[in-house]
Amino acid sequence: MQAEQERLFLMSLRHKNLVQLLGLVFNNKHIYLVTEYMSKGSLVDYLRSRGRLHVTKKDQINFAFDTCSGMEYLESRKVVHRDLAARNVLISEEGVAKVSDFGLAREENFTLEGGKLPIKWTAPEALKQGKYILRIIPLADVVKHVEKGYKMEAPDGCPSEVYDIMRKAWDLNPEKRPTFKEVETVLGVLKAVTI
Repeated sequence: MQAEQERLFLMSLRHKNLVQLLGLVFNNKHIYLVTEYMSKGSLVDYLRSRGRLHVTKKDQINFAFDTCSGMEYLESRKVVHRDLAARNVLISEEGVAKVSDFGLAREENFTLEGGKLPIKWTAPEALKQGKYILRIIPLADVVKHVEKGYKMEAPDGCPSEVYDIMRKAWDLNPEKRPTFKEVETVLGVLKAVTI
């Protein structure tokens, strides 16, 4: 019964920046998700295959805005994605970014039980609950650096407004981090002025 409720809930999530789940196919051992076709693949592959000469700053801001819009919708539905990363954002034929793999999402009250986490994109409080990352770096070392205020440098060519959002998102206090709606608003302004 719970699987049926989860299926119905996932099918009810509809937004222009979410990969649309069209259906589920069950067989003896597997469940297959049927989604809309995203012809340009994942954002990470799209960016790597085209390089900086072909992906403009405007494109990058549009992808970030689209992703934020999809995540804001999930946030409004009280869904936590749990693995938001460029590999889980897909690009349509029209160049629209859409969040995917939110089937791994859970209600806001989820708990993490060790395992591997996407370290670059994991909140500090979630890192504390894990054990090891990539089987090489002890999680305690990562947490110590983050708790001491370490923040990655701005990527080359990153607009100062975007880096400011990144720094705020890394705040150790979750209450001080911007919501997806707040980030979407800033990106919307930046999108309007970027040529």
